[in-house]
Amino acid sequence: MTRRPLLPVPCSLFPRVSWLLAFGLLSSLPGCAKEEWDRFFDSFRKDSPRSRESMPPSHKNSIRALQGAIGPMITLEGAQLLQVRGYGLVVDLVDSGGADGPQQVKEYLTKQVRKNQEIGVQGITTEQLFKGKDACMVEVTGLIPAAAKKGDYFDVVVKALGSSTKSLVGGRLVLCDLKMYAETPQGVIEGKTLATASGPVFVTIFEMSGEPSAKVDLRTGFVLGGAVVKEPRRVRLILNEPRYAVAQQMVARINGRYAGIDPIADGKSAGAIDITIPDEYRNRKRLFLEQLAHTTLNDNPALLEKRSAELAQDIELPDADGDSIGLAFQAIGKIALPQIKTLYQHALPEVRYFAARTGTRMQDNAGMEELCKFALEPENRFRMQAIDELGFAVNMYGAGEALKKLLDDSDEEVRIKAYRALRRRRHPVINTSILDKDNLVLDVIDSNGPYLIYVQRLEQPRIAIFGKAMRCHDNAIFPGARRDDRRLLTQITANPGDPDLTILYKNKHTGLQSEPLHAPYEVAALIEFLGDTPTKNDKGQFQKGLAVPFSEIVDILQTLCKAGSIPAKFKVEDLKESEEAPVEETRERTESEY
Repeated sequence: MTRRPLLPVPCSLFPRVSWLLAFGLLSSLPGCAKEEWDRFFDSFRKDSPRSRESMPPSHKNSIRALQGAIGPMITLEGAQLLQVRGYGLVVDLVDSGGADGPQQVKEYLTKQVRKNQEIGVQGITTEQLFKGKDACMVEVTGLIPAAAKKGDYFDVVVKALGSSTKSLVGGRLVLCDLKMYAETPQGVIEGKTLATASGPVFVTIFEMSGEPSAKVDLRTGFVLGGAVVKEPRRVRLILNEPRYAVAQQMVARINGRYAGIDPIADGKSAGAIDITIPDEYRNRKRLFLEQLAHTTLNDNPALLEKRSAELAQDIELPDADGDSIGLAFQAIGKIALPQIKTLYQHALPEVRYFAARTGTRMQDNAGMEELCKFALEPENRFRMQAIDELGFAVNMYGAGEALKKLLDDSDEEVRIKAYRALRRRRHPVINTSILDKDNLVLDVIDSNGPYLIYVQRLEQPRIAIFGKAMRCHDNAIFPGARRDDRRLLTQITANPGDPDLTILYKNKHTGLQSEPLHAPYEVAALIEFLGDTPTKNDKGQFQKGLAVPFSEIVDILQTLCKAGSIPAKFKVEDLKESEEAPVEETRERTESEY
């Protein structure tokens, strides 16, 4: 089974559930998992059905921001993470798999293999399916994001079935359809296929906080960004008091404010309106729905100007909800910009921040310049939020330049946040390579700060190297003493004075060990040497590329950094911290502002 090549960057799972993914606990969730929009969709209506979340929150001083707005009139349907699961096959294991498992799953996978053979899909045959220890059956679980579009990607957790499988390290998931399942008195009923999953399995050696773990579960792994949505998620506005005239007015207002040539709101009845997220908000679906909730039904320009002036007064109050007021400004549009600009130099930092953020979202360069000040100020409490927001500042060169400066910051968390923001902009300071189609993405960052290696554990197998000149010392050794019983394919050594690193690589299929191979000391080139597709020169001699799995490359880098052989701080994505703020991204490449 082939997969679309990885391109930066996949659609994110909402981080509130990332820890569930990390420990494979998705199976304990109900069919529709409540997602991280709790602050936005709180319990506005007491009688709201469980499958719907009311819009929006009733903060102390959000009343004016919501007066006459769509939010209090509706309930949102489809704003939950949707759990799906399925059964698949992990292949390419070599003596660590097993043929045992539930008989029903065996029969199901056998049918899937035969179906693929009938339609001409090349791959495993029924004869190979349950023989030997080179494959195993797995349960696959994942969460489809709210408002997901066809083609969006998300992570899945893979768990080995049967007791004989020892390890999923180095395996590849194939043959997996993801569906919703419902338990009934007559048995389990499965729905239609909502997503499919495939790709290399990543078995992490790190706990949630990113520290190496002494207890590695070799039978559980991830396929990062490995599931693709086949059926788009519907978002529907349900009128709390159904009235045809109000529904039509709402449709006209939403289409007039946010739609291009094609409408995005479709009134199905007096009580329901289907919403299509505009393409410009594909990476910020939550922001669009929040803004829509703060949009007034009345679009009279004079009324909107008056509302802007009132909001400018409200944001100065001691208990003002700057976030909600900013969204109300955004919903009004550029008519509100003159009022927003008067707040850029306000005495209160929170007023300045929300005004600058709102102005930046309206593509006002003066607002962007103020937001850059928040990002560049070390002790500012809005700093991290400002950095993240600058990553979305469309066609604003100054935002990219401010983020570039932060790549050299003394705070490594700031550097990582700036790097992730710059990735959205396709900034030339980041050189991106895709290794072996989907093994991993390598980002080499032109930074003058201390050397840093950052490993991403959600959304995509990705390694970032801060410092193009980063090199190994000539005292490297891997693996050294091990913490677990994983089978490793790679040995690396370098004695003082050696011109290159020496690598011995074991072919996991034949067990044969390679002749000594010579790899460069430059860390970025070493990762390419290890992780890329094997290539030969014109004479048929091996050139580079060992297709070492992402899991093992991460282990190599962590080990060499810990020993001081690579003079860099090693940082793994902290899944606890990732709960705080989503990074919604896409694999689709946009044009760089450069």
